[in-house]
Amino acid sequence: MTLSAFQETVERYYQRNFIAGLVHGVFFRVSAALVDTNTVLPAFISALTGSEVAVGVIASFIGLGSVLPELFAAYWVEGKPRKKPILLGVITIRWISWVVLAWLTYAYGLSHPYLVLTAFATLVLTFSLAGGVGSVVYGDIFARAIPAERRGRFAAWKNLIGFALAIASGMLVKAVLQDQVRFPFPKNYAFLFALSGVTLGIAFTGFALIQEPVYPIQRPVSSLREMVARFRTLFRSSRDFQYLLVAQALFVIGAALAPFYVVYARQELHVPAGMVGVFLSAQMIGAALSNLLWGWLGDRYGNRVVLLGVAISGMAAAVLALVTPLVAAELFFLVFLMLGATMSGMGIGYGNILLEMAPTEVMPTCIALRDTVMAPFTLVPIGVGAFVQRVPYQWGFALGGLFMFLSLVATWRLRDPRHHPDAGCQI
Repeated sequence: MTLSAFQETVERYYQRNFIAGLVHGVFFRVSAALVDTNTVLPAFISALTGSEVAVGVIASFIGLGSVLPELFAAYWVEGKPRKKPILLGVITIRWISWVVLAWLTYAYGLSHPYLVLTAFATLVLTFSLAGGVGSVVYGDIFARAIPAERRGRFAAWKNLIGFALAIASGMLVKAVLQDQVRFPFPKNYAFLFALSGVTLGIAFTGFALIQEPVYPIQRPVSSLREMVARFRTLFRSSRDFQYLLVAQALFVIGAALAPFYVVYARQELHVPAGMVGVFLSAQMIGAALSNLLWGWLGDRYGNRVVLLGVAISGMAAAVLALVTPLVAAELFFLVFLMLGATMSGMGIGYGNILLEMAPTEVMPTCIALRDTVMAPFTLVPIGVGAFVQRVPYQWGFALGGLFMFLSLVATWRLRDPRHHPDAGCQI
């Protein structure tokens, strides 16, 4: 396909792709909210096993699985003119995983909790590995399906509707978890897992309706070994890219505390089970409101400023976790407001700054390089779980805030590629 034919296809199917993309994005966000990795899943694992280490293991599996396959996925997909079938396969694996987890939790959650934990860890790792492959191609597909000058409008509608339904999902989670008569443990979590699978199936339908424009590009490398060599070249080519990786690594370490805030609230502050849904809604409200701020800052001043703000909000979450129990435990929801802002800004800032750093021809490779470097840091939650199981949670919160501050310092050294074109992931 020629470049002119590609542009004609983009325009012809823009309306269809816009609506289909909204269906996919909105229901994907709802599905993720119902099994949120910072509230619902840690609360489930804690109730199932009572072990902080188990919470850390699951959090690490989710993080590791999402980045582990990206080196191979980047090589596999970079030269393919059509990537939609790959992502359809990824979504299929993911919604089936939640349906299977729902059945296992319902059938064996009480009688064989560690069997469920083992199966849960295996399926979550499978889910995350599939997501790691999908993350390489998702941005590439939507970058071609939605023209650059209309992506802001698309993102605005997707976030507006998606966050509204995600906040409502938090209220549903609260209703399910606090109703111990109709939804006793573990049926309550089994219901949420099944509903997540169903909504992810709706997201699959939306994505299946997207007409993927074929971009005229040739594979820039001929072998996986050559891609590894290009990894080294890209890494050495830009000091700014190195600062970005350092800043993100420090951020990931600081953010490893996120799944343990809800465990602390349940175990130490003794909040009722239904508060997990309140925390989830607070997190989604924080993400929704801050999304407007991050978007404005990114458009007006560049994504480096967003990353600075994200590090500050991450520090604020840790400080609030230390302070609010001393003032009033009822204010602990403020931690999740800031956590939502932090995670929202992380997705916007770290995602968009790399899109500006990397040319189209090496975009999948730069994304895979960043996430491969981040892979070892996804194991940090295991250490955090072991740490807070032996020492007061407050020490963990203090260290989390310290690493967020160090991320802020590293980000300060980074030049924004929008204002410095030579600050990029390029050869």
